[in-house]
Amino acid sequence: MFTKTAQFYDQLYSFKDYEKEAADIAEAIQAQRPQCKTILDVGCGTAEHHKWLLKDYQLDGLDISADFVEIARLKNPNGEFFVGDMANFDLQKQYDVVLCLFSSIGYVQTYDNLVSTLESFARHLNPGGLIIVEPWFTPEVWRDGAVHMLNYDSKDLKICRMNVSKSEGNLSVMDFKYLVGTSEGVIQMEEIHKLAMFTVEENFQAFRAAGLSVVHDPKGITGRGLYFAEK
Repeated sequence: MFTKTAQFYDQLYSFKDYEKEAADIAEAIQAQRPQCKTILDVGCGTAEHHKWLLKDYQLDGLDISADFVEIARLKNPNGEFFVGDMANFDLQKQYDVVLCLFSSIGYVQTYDNLVSTLESFARHLNPGGLIIVEPWFTPEVWRDGAVHMLNYDSKDLKICRMNVSKSEGNLSVMDFKYLVGTSEGVIQMEEIHKLAMFTVEENFQAFRAAGLSVVHDPKGITGRGLYFAEK
């Protein structure tokens, strides 16, 4: 996970259109749960989506990274933020919508953890609530040997991140190599990220095992699809 580079996350992903993604999510919520007032954002990261969702909803967040939670609190000071593992958490609160975006759910890595995660989501739903999950890639679209590069370039900060896609069983493996340049010099960092690649059918099975009915939108907000589930 982003254990070494949380402070650079927003810069690296500044290419994402968070405003449009938030608008698409809000549109889906309005269509399916127009009475929604509260959202729990699981795997909230730095809470960049909150900037646009806050005008319509009250949002709390949960992330396994304390560094991300610290950044998220600054963007949404009225929300409650929790450090915890999405596979097994209990906040003693319920919400109208439980949201999990940008493929964060892939980090659970195993099918059993996926079911446990969805059960945790369900425990935090108000009656009639909705779960929205953006999945990671399925095995058939993953390609070992693909070379990736992500750059950020400003006057005082330069970042280059590279990796070559590989896999271990059903896990996609990204060995990120970073070069980060500031006025103090250039440093190198490395992080290894492993995310589970579940098939659509495996996702359906996991939702059902967690006691949820589910509908799949294969496109979603970024092309990775969305799952909409309820008790």
